[in-house]
This record gives sequence, structure tokens and C-alpha cells, in this order.
Amino acid sequence: MKNLVIVVVLVVVAIAGYSYLNQQSSTVEVVTATVEESVSNTAEEIAPATEEVASTESEEVNIITPADMSEEAQTEMYGHIMKYNECMMKNRLEYHQQGIKAENVADKTLTACEPHLDDLKATLVTNNVNSDLREGMIKTMRQRAARKLMSTIMQSLAGQAAAAANVAPGPVTLPEAPAPVTP
Repeated sequence: MKNLVIVVVLVVVAIAGYSYLNQQSSTVEVVTATVEESVSNTAEEIAPATEEVASTESEEVNIITPADMSEEAQTEMYGHIMKYNECMMKNRLEYHQQGIKAENVADKTLTACEPHLDDLKATLVTNNVNSDLREGMIKTMRQRAARKLMSTIMQSLAGQAAAAANVAPGPVTLPEAPAPVTP
């Protein structure tokens, strides 16, 4: 019974705190709105032309996405993406050479495949895709490909190390401990 009373009191306190916080934020919004109205009324009296410029700028916000592009442009975009992914995941001979540094191989591969991303970016710019969306798309593709590339290189190096040690890849069975000798 005590536990139930404690739980009910905690719930009531949580609800009261929640409604108090929401009430505070709504009064702040009302005060802010009032201040903004008085400032905007003063600004309208001083410079009505400024409002026209601001409204024109807000109308020019670019919200075009790759889904809004024409079918031909989308096909071109997907072609660039496929070429980039193929370039990044080619089974390069350098992955399998002894004594290589993973960073050097990754740097060479990323440098070799960068023109595909440049082509993709040019296609998106040509079709007037939102700049933030465009940059985010390029950045995400580069990061994903780099993670996959490093994983592939590290697996190759691990396979080389296992082959050098003449150990078959996979789980290694440990020898059994000798039975204890009783005196």
C-alpha cells in the first residue's frame, strides 16, 4: 500500500512539474511575440521597403530534392553513385600486397574515386538541388565508402597475417590443459 501511495505521489509531482515547465515556456513565447510585434510595427514605420526584400528572400529558399529532378537527371545521378561505389569497392591489387600501410591504400583509392563525387555534385548543381542537401549527400557517401574501404583493407591485412602465421582463418582451438596430477 505504501509503495502504491509513493508511486501515485511521484506521478502527480512529475505531472505538476511538466505542466509548470510548459506554462513557463508558453508565457515566454507570448512575451517574445509581443516584443516582436512592437519591434516589427516600429520597423514598418521606418522602412517598409525592408519588409519587401525580406519576403522576397524567404520565397527564394531552394527546397528542391533529388526526388524532384527529372527522370533523366535521376538516372544520371544514380549512374554517378554506382560508378563511385564500384570504384571504391574494386578489389585492388594493393590490398593484398605485403608490407603496405592501410592509410596509403585508402588515400590512393579515395583520391582515385573523388572525380565520381565531383560529377555527382555537378549533376546536383545543374538540377538546382538544395545546397545543404547536396553537400550532406556527398559527405555521407564519402564517409560510408571510407568505412567500407577500411573494413575491406583491414580484413585483407588480417588474412595476410593469418597466412603468414600458417593459421587457418576462423576460430582457433586452444589446447586442452593437462589433467592435474595427484600426489
